[in-house]
Amino acid sequence: MPPSPLVPCAVFVSGSGTNLQAVIDAVRAGVLPLDLKLVVSNAADAYALERARAAGIPVEIVPWNRSVETRGAYGQRLADVVRASGARLVLLLGWMHVLAKEFVDAGFDGILNLHPSYLPDDPAADSVVLPDGRTTRVYRGAHALRDAIEAGETVTGATLIEITPLVDRGAVLARQTFALRPGEGEDAALARLHGVEHDVVISGIANWLKRREA
Repeated sequence: MPPSPLVPCAVFVSGSGTNLQAVIDAVRAGVLPLDLKLVVSNAADAYALERARAAGIPVEIVPWNRSVETRGAYGQRLADVVRASGARLVLLLGWMHVLAKEFVDAGFDGILNLHPSYLPDDPAADSVVLPDGRTTRVYRGAHALRDAIEAGETVTGATLIEITPLVDRGAVLARQTFALRPGEGEDAALARLHGVEHDVVISGIANWLKRREA
C-alpha cells in the first residue's frame, strides 16, 4: 500500500516554540506525515520563528492591533494567510489569541489547540475525573495553569483538542495529567509541563490523522 500523502499544515505560535520544535522533529523522524507549509506568529520576537527558519519553514508575522482591527477582521486576515500557504491543518501551539468565528468557519480540515489543563471528554462539563478517580474543576482560558496553581490544585495537565466556537470546549484528541509541586510558580511549572505537552501534541495529531483517514 502506498504511503498516505503528507497533510499540508500551518503552525500558529506566540512564544519560544518548544512544541513547534517537537512537531518539526517528529516530521523529520517520519512519525507525523505533515508538510509544514508555514509558521505564523503574532509576535515578531517569538523565538519559535527562529526554530521555523532553521528548519526551512516559511514564516509570517501577523500582529493584531486591537485598536484598529476587530477580532473578526483579524481572523479573516489570518485565514487568508493560511489559505495562501496551501495548508489544510492548523496547529495552535502556544498561540495567545482566541480565534474568531471567521477563522474557525474558514473551511480548513482541522484546527487543533494545545491547552495547559486536563480537559474532560464532555466539552460541556466543568469538572473532570482524573485517572486516579479524583474529580477536579476544569481550568479553561488563557491563564489555566496559573489558575490551577492559585486554586491549590496538585494535578493539572495538557490536552490537545479540536477547536470550536466555544473556547476550550472541543473534542479531546489526547491528554495527560501533570503533578504540581507545592510552592512552585507558574514559570517553573510551565517549564516542566513542556515535556508532557510534547507527548500530547504528537499523540493528539496522530489521533486526528487516524480519524481523518477512517
